[in-house]
Amino acid sequence: MTAIVWIRRSLREHDNTALVEALEEHERVIPFYVVDENYFSNAALGYPRVKFWHDSLEELKDNLANQEQKDLVIREGSPVDELEKIVEEADADAVYHNKDYSPYARERDEKAAEKLDVPVNSFKDIVMFEEKEILTNSDTPYKVYTYYSKKWFEKEKRRPREVKDYTTPDIESDEIPSLEELGYEKPEDFTWEWKPGREGAKERLEAFKEKIWNYDENRDYAWKDSTSKLSPHLKFGTVSIREVFWEAERLKARNPDADTSGIKTWQEELAWRDFYMQVLYNWPETVEKPFLEQYEDIEWRSKEEAEEDWKAFINGKTGYPFVDAGMRQLKKTGWMHNRLRMVVTSFACKDLWLDWKDLHEYFKKMFVDAEKASMIGGIQWAYSIGTDAQPYFRVFNPFSQGEDYDPDGEYIRKWVPELSEVPDEDIHRPHEMSEEKQAECGVEIGEDYPKPIVDHGEKREEAIEKFEEARED
Repeated sequence: MTAIVWIRRSLREHDNTALVEALEEHERVIPFYVVDENYFSNAALGYPRVKFWHDSLEELKDNLANQEQKDLVIREGSPVDELEKIVEEADADAVYHNKDYSPYARERDEKAAEKLDVPVNSFKDIVMFEEKEILTNSDTPYKVYTYYSKKWFEKEKRRPREVKDYTTPDIESDEIPSLEELGYEKPEDFTWEWKPGREGAKERLEAFKEKIWNYDENRDYAWKDSTSKLSPHLKFGTVSIREVFWEAERLKARNPDADTSGIKTWQEELAWRDFYMQVLYNWPETVEKPFLEQYEDIEWRSKEEAEEDWKAFINGKTGYPFVDAGMRQLKKTGWMHNRLRMVVTSFACKDLWLDWKDLHEYFKKMFVDAEKASMIGGIQWAYSIGTDAQPYFRVFNPFSQGEDYDPDGEYIRKWVPELSEVPDEDIHRPHEMSEEKQAECGVEIGEDYPKPIVDHGEKREEAIEKFEEARED
């Protein structure tokens, strides 16, 4: 008896639920990955995400090939068609896979279950709790994170599971296509700062264990390297959510007298991730529409209509140093500090009135950790149109956000080097410096660095007025 373990996002062997479950019934297992031609043809993917996926997939194949009688079988094409072929080739009697929750993934998996002539078994793996596992007292999905998270922390959580030994039958495999063959080249001036794959995940988790104790105090400060940066590893499953959660629990157990508020705050980020996954599952229409129906008819400015502002925004040339630093970090590295993600998204909404769907398309192309559920949830939160969203009348001030979370301008100077000689007291509002002071700093505002492209105070009032009109309609 042979099982096919259809691997998609869980690019690891350890605690891979579908693999663990397959090995309860089978000793011969074929780990199987399909490079989905439909996905690469139609999805707006960017180099950072594709490279992280590609390198992680290569590492997994190498890891399995280096073990006796194991392999990862690769095919290119339509996933359902390729599954049909390999089931027949291997005379397999079952297919196992871990669930995914995006509309595309759900439709794909439903087709596989309908078309294959063998049982298709699916399992929860990429989240701690899924779909409708955590419900209100009225048996409806939660719309408010606070109440959801209370139950999330109360519920018993499964621990990571070891994989039994198995053998992979000798089945023909394609080569993993190169990035160039897939149509992706490293962007100019891009800096690759990631170590993908299982080893990269373990190293990242180990390094974060030193910082997690002060996570609650340090996480918002952009200039501190205090966040875990595990998000792309969770996205591609080079580490499981159970592994990282229980590693944090072990730290608490080993230090019973320590203040564990930093650990709890970080674990809340895992709960947020699950929360947004269940929102996407239960309200899949939020991919195209605001969660809050009263804002469906808001007329946002498309990137074409707001071409100059759009270009200034994505290139980090808005004249708002904190915003510009965040957008340049993203363009340069494929990642942005979480505080900046909120600030720049709020700026795109309340200051520039840019269409949230254009922003999502850009972000999913640029971010190495582009997770659809969390990204849509975060964008709609900052735009005040999503579940449990920031109230529309609370508008991030891009100047004071920088003053609060990058007080000495260390983060700004790193990513906006033309402001490197501007003194601390002027770094957040360089346009207010006198011409004499600009000359002393070696920067001419309006020439070397732009003046603010909009007046924040005016745009704030306009945004609040537009939201109130939408509510009235």
